[in-house]
Amino acid sequence: MPPPALMEELEEEILLRFPPHEPARLIHAALVCKRWARLISGPAFRRRFRELHRAPPMLGLLCNGIGDPDGGANSCRFVPTATFRPSPPQAEQRGSWRALDSRHGRVLLLRPAKRFEEGGLVVWDPITDEKRNLPSPPQHTCSLNAVVLCSAAAGACNHLDCHGGPFLVVFVGMDAGETFICSTYSSDAATWSDPISTQCPGDDCLLSITPGTLAGNALYFLFVNRTAALKYDLGSQEASVIGLPPEYTCWRHAVLTATEGGRLGFATVLENKLYVWSRKAAGPEVDAAAGWIQSRVIDLETLVCNDVILTSAALVGSADGVDVFFMYTNDVIYTLDLKTIGVKKVCEGRNVFTVVPYMSFYTPALGAVCTGEEPSAGGSSA
Repeated sequence: MPPPALMEELEEEILLRFPPHEPARLIHAALVCKRWARLISGPAFRRRFRELHRAPPMLGLLCNGIGDPDGGANSCRFVPTATFRPSPPQAEQRGSWRALDSRHGRVLLLRPAKRFEEGGLVVWDPITDEKRNLPSPPQHTCSLNAVVLCSAAAGACNHLDCHGGPFLVVFVGMDAGETFICSTYSSDAATWSDPISTQCPGDDCLLSITPGTLAGNALYFLFVNRTAALKYDLGSQEASVIGLPPEYTCWRHAVLTATEGGRLGFATVLENKLYVWSRKAAGPEVDAAAGWIQSRVIDLETLVCNDVILTSAALVGSADGVDVFFMYTNDVIYTLDLKTIGVKKVCEGRNVFTVVPYMSFYTPALGAVCTGEEPSAGGSSA
């Protein structure tokens, strides 16, 4: 005699509590019976699943600099950190693309050799494999960076399921005349905005390739010299320069991040210790240096195995809003989780210079599996 069937409401409550960072478990559950397949692939379940778990899980890392089979210098590889596997970009593109940013389920890719041509910037959805080629940026620059954002006004979207909706790409660069150029691409308008220019305050304002950070309603980009950062206010569309923590004059392996509370953060590894700062709210009367508060100092030697060598350790990225950093040392990438004070090996790779996390919810769309008669109570697992 088969076991008694669970009430449908109870089945849904159980399925909703599957871990979001292991989407394969939902796929396996959907294969148990057609009723579960219809439930899991339905929009109501997807909405409740996202609302229950709130924070999108990290499904993988886009690692810039891992050598491809042909030895390409600007290679980009997706390294899964969960059971999710994307539809990868075309094989011939793998060795010539760089991941600039990933946000709200989208990835912004750059082809360095064609960065000022149409298609040099591409927005990619790893879940659907949809790619959108952007027109060439409005002006050539000596250095550049960019981020991709949901186009909804601040506070109008919870970003739990907007990866297929309209988006913005904010482009920043510095031209030969040492002037900052900022322009925004709108997927709705399919065009770039008129560029906004701001004079560089110094002689060394080349933008770093380190991914930009969204904190509050502003974007932040590091300079190559790591002593200052460019701030671009999304509301006023004004650019300015802020100083970084003054305790050390050269943050060679530093990253910006957004803290869990939404503040701008800054971190670096120095002498086997992780130093973390957060930036307090400051009015016009407070200078940049006074806006930084050192929040953490963590001895990494107490967290890693004895065989891990930290002499060349460098931060190569961060996950905004979840207090996670990515450290690279001796051809190995590790995650540094400030909540658990834990270090975890992710993957190996040569010549990694930046890491961009891909964070998104993923629930299966099973199509034809959802058709047919209702299963019996004794359906078996597949």
